[in-house]
Amino acid sequence: MTTNNRDKVIADSGWGIKPDDQPANADEAAADAKCDTYKYDPADDDGVRKILLAQRRAFNTANKVIIGGGQTRIVDINGDVFVIEGLTFGDPHLIEVLNALGASFNPQNMAKLGTDFDGTREYALGRVSAWGAERSG
Repeated sequence: MTTNNRDKVIADSGWGIKPDDQPANADEAAADAKCDTYKYDPADDDGVRKILLAQRRAFNTANKVIIGGGQTRIVDINGDVFVIEGLTFGDPHLIEVLNALGASFNPQNMAKLGTDFDGTREYALGRVSAWGAERSG
């Protein structure tokens, strides 16, 4: 397995310290990385990784997630929106994406919401655990 050293380099873009492969805002993303809408394919086993990679290359640090209307929207700290068409309630990959982004939510409750759920949910990102939480089960 090869590693990409760019993921380990930190750079100051003038907008603060961040990984150097992540733009300060959507307008500064490389031309080949610009993608504000991603068409989700539930049959793609590597779909979650591709979604997160596309979001990271075209947008700054994710700040919140809004789920509803047959799509998932990831909003970065600048307010730029990355839309994932087709990823919504009832899809097991939604829980995986939310966990990877650091959303604070109850996976068991999310799993109970089926594809027929017509509401909207919004989750802040940046979940942290209390010290020792991993040991207390």
